[in-house]
Amino acid sequence: MYPRKRRKSEHGQVWVLITLALAVLLAFVGLSIDYGRAYVAKTTLAKAVDAAALKGMQNINLGTGTLPSCNTTSGAGAAALEAFNVNFNSVPHLSVSTPTPNVCFNLDADGNTTITVNATASINTYFIRIADLVGGNFNTLSVGASAQAQRNPLIMSLILDISASMESNGGSTALKPAVDNFIADFDPGNNDTVDWVSVVTFGTSANVNLTNTQPLEMPVENVMATNFWPNNVTNYTNSFAGLVQGQTQLLSKVLTPNTIRAAVFFTDGWPNIIENQLKCGTGPALTDVLYCGCDQGDHSLGLCNPTPVRFFDPSTCLTNNSCTPLATGCTATVFPDTQTGANESLLNVNYCGGPAPGQSPLGSDAMFRAVQRAQAMQAAGIYVYSIGMGTAITGANNSVAEEFLREVANDPNAATYNPNLPQGEAVFASTSAELSQVFQVIASKILLRLSK
Repeated sequence: MYPRKRRKSEHGQVWVLITLALAVLLAFVGLSIDYGRAYVAKTTLAKAVDAAALKGMQNINLGTGTLPSCNTTSGAGAAALEAFNVNFNSVPHLSVSTPTPNVCFNLDADGNTTITVNATASINTYFIRIADLVGGNFNTLSVGASAQAQRNPLIMSLILDISASMESNGGSTALKPAVDNFIADFDPGNNDTVDWVSVVTFGTSANVNLTNTQPLEMPVENVMATNFWPNNVTNYTNSFAGLVQGQTQLLSKVLTPNTIRAAVFFTDGWPNIIENQLKCGTGPALTDVLYCGCDQGDHSLGLCNPTPVRFFDPSTCLTNNSCTPLATGCTATVFPDTQTGANESLLNVNYCGGPAPGQSPLGSDAMFRAVQRAQAMQAAGIYVYSIGMGTAITGANNSVAEEFLREVANDPNAATYNPNLPQGEAVFASTSAELSQVFQVIASKILLRLSK
């Protein structure tokens, strides 16, 4: 009977509905903001515990205490805490305070060291705390994250060039501190769950200076204190022999199935000597000889002496890898080139194994043999890392030398990179002053591979 009056009375209901709708909308916006901040906090927390677990494993050499153990005050635990704080605080004002993670070390069923990192963070809320008016405690929200990393056991061989050129480029002085600093990054322990190391040196021949050993730090330092360059010793660069000895050491020690095997191959030049059986005399007999082949490239770098091809007696090689020339000499005129499959000439040689100033088939074949040996190591599951030092590597002819070391390491930048083989890396130091730095680069790569 009174429609106008009825419509007037409905006006207040509309405002009530609008108010309720706005309240619900604001509640959802508030929830989105608060829970969105919680999501960011959880993501950041997850990154922080992951980084802490990885950093703790990489610094296992700093000690964990008697396992099982939990601490963030010393050794690997302190390194884990530092990594956690850096990563969590990369996003400011996330939580009420920076949480303290729980860092614990233990051994798994295979005897491998593990680290577990747990952390919980509380964030202040801005909107859903209004629910406190109807009961409950919504002033903060808690988020948690955990991570675990495993330290695989390591068997490592250091394959080190001690050729004569190391005396002229500073390498003979720089190699010891570089290796000492490098080896300090690894776990020196005294049982099969940690790291084993061997040291192989190569010049004209190759020698195992330290068989697989553990604890490793002091024995390696003692080896590196050796004078590899006594007076009047001329060593060439037998990379192939060094890799062979390194492979033997790496495969001679058997640990758990998840053991990582790594070879660290260091050189300041290119291979320039080969061992074969050649026809040295007039009769049909073959003689086992080492013979010098000059490097590819510029002879002015001092990599080759201006002397005819030289033949050495492998049975006379000393522990410093110097060898005595073949007593009866050798009249061989050809050598078997494994790269081409042909017999290459040894005649008309003006430099040690190759014509000057062009390329030497001996040097090319020496490179080829070294790369083939490295690929055989990788096929056996060994990670090969290579380090090159000096102008012979990084100078005017570096394209050949750097490519050689990339191929030895199966570096992704190598022309022959094979994704089906273990991937290593090649690094280069222009001078001996950079040697410790590049050794540390390789240490970080190996430690990262050990920590999963």
